[in-house]
Amino acid sequence: MRQAAAAFVMLAGLSACEGTPPSSTLEAASPYADHWYAFSDPVVAGRYRGLTLYETERQSLGRLVLADGSALALRPVPPMPGDDLAFIVPALGMSFAAKKDGHDSWTGTLIDRAYGEASATLSPTVSAPAETVGQFAILPDGRRMHMVCSGEGAPTVILDYGAGGTVKKDWGDLAAAIAAEAKARVCAYDRAGRGLSDPAATPRDAAAVASDLDQMLTAARIAPPYVLVGHSLGSYHVRQFANSYADKTAGLVLMDPSGDGQMERFAATIPKIVEEQNKLMDAQAGLGCITKLRVNPVPPNDPLAKLCGGNDPDALDATRSEIAEMPGASTASLVASRRSYDDMPLIVLTRGDYDKGMPPSMTTDDRAAMRLVWETMHAEMAALSSRGEQRFIAGAGHYIQSDAPQAVIDAVRDVVAAARSKSP
Repeated sequence: MRQAAAAFVMLAGLSACEGTPPSSTLEAASPYADHWYAFSDPVVAGRYRGLTLYETERQSLGRLVLADGSALALRPVPPMPGDDLAFIVPALGMSFAAKKDGHDSWTGTLIDRAYGEASATLSPTVSAPAETVGQFAILPDGRRMHMVCSGEGAPTVILDYGAGGTVKKDWGDLAAAIAAEAKARVCAYDRAGRGLSDPAATPRDAAAVASDLDQMLTAARIAPPYVLVGHSLGSYHVRQFANSYADKTAGLVLMDPSGDGQMERFAATIPKIVEEQNKLMDAQAGLGCITKLRVNPVPPNDPLAKLCGGNDPDALDATRSEIAEMPGASTASLVASRRSYDDMPLIVLTRGDYDKGMPPSMTTDDRAAMRLVWETMHAEMAALSSRGEQRFIAGAGHYIQSDAPQAVIDAVRDVVAAARSKSP
């Protein structure tokens, strides 16, 4: 994959502006008409009926806060000629574009691709709804990163998903289950450009992601040491963190992890894997996915979103960059910083099913070759520690957290317990 970008923000205050609600199909049909839209301060907001929108003067990313206290990301986009403000809500296929008047208000059109459109005005406001799901950390450069934590107890467990992942999709209720069994604090976070986290400059290589993670944990005052859990591409990030911040790392759990130089290894043994990935990325680039989705957002089930691999342009951009950096800068930084983990607790979980999720073009011989490369890389990672262990999870495909969640819970619990036994 090739490319990158990202974004996110913390909520700051509001109260609704009253006025005559516009007539529209959106008001009558949209299930989101009673939810809040928010950007970081300095905040302005506008409301018609139950809908409230927020914008910040620096046009940073904001959020739509739902009734349960959870949130969806708002992504700023370049305004069209004649407009002063524009943003999209990718999760809903919604957009807003407006012009600023002489009273510090913005009047424009809110478009929901599923329910229609309505006129709306954004005006200065002061109070805000409570946001109960997740917390934000402000990095030294001003970017905000989002995490969801549960449970108590040290060492804190940090969960990092793979390419194209999200906190909700990849971890869901699993984080709380891990916290309960391990009796530890567990935090899942959104990398730059995903979920509610601000975008970051590209390229997004493993060293950049590990640095973000360290700054986020420091800003959030979550004390080390940490047990780091990385799925797939996320293993690059947590291994880089363990290499770069050895004194802050108490243990690792690698879930069907990507290995150093894996693209070259696959290219040498199963070239069609690399060829098919590049064809997919080239096809998405040819569609102009990122540009199209910023101009005309679509709901997640829209055909364009399916072809593009998602409907959030910033998340797609960040993911492309992370994957593009894997064979080059990310592998180079991992190799350059590689160290023995001595007796640090480390468990590698390896899939047992090589049929799940495989494209039809992958033959029996192809899958056997992939298994050999995959399991060899995993054995190499386990060997980095004298206490390293490789566990084969029967019946599980690449998403072990979905196919065999108890195996993940057990591995994290065991690494946390081993880390505690080493503590002075």
